[in-house]
Amino acid sequence: MKDYWLAKLISSVTEVDSRKRLQKSIYLLQRAGCPLQFSYILHYYGPYSFELAGLIDQLKGADIIDESPEQTGFGGVRYRSEISQKGKRVLENFQKSKTGKEVYGQIQPFISYFRDLNEEDPWVLELAATVAYFNEGNWTEAQKQTATFKKLSPNDKNLKKAFALASA
Repeated sequence: MKDYWLAKLISSVTEVDSRKRLQKSIYLLQRAGCPLQFSYILHYYGPYSFELAGLIDQLKGADIIDESPEQTGFGGVRYRSEISQKGKRVLENFQKSKTGKEVYGQIQPFISYFRDLNEEDPWVLELAATVAYFNEGNWTEAQKQTATFKKLSPNDKNLKKAFALASA
């Protein structure tokens, strides 16, 4: 069902402007109780899931999502993701089934949060996911660890916004 969930989340917004945003948003959704259960490691840009990256590639290969590469100012490539026409039809048909209705009922409460995360500043989103990754029951310590990991002042205004987002 992870493929349906991911496609449904992507279809709930016009586009997701980068794979990094998608990684951080899905991580924060999981921390909020979304049962996707991707495994994550700590990466330079915060939590990263090889499994999620693979599923994105699978959905792209199956023409469920479209990705548009875009050159960044730093010589890299950013991939904008959106649901394809085929993906819209597949989702619509699946949601007509009994199983599809049940699964939609499970994901529906997380769609609004995903939309909000998709509008969040990318740097704040990266910091929020990193704070959440470091949190083991002590948010203050997680914020300090994130500041050290990201080489920021513990009083950085974006870190404070990220802390509020991660601990909400």
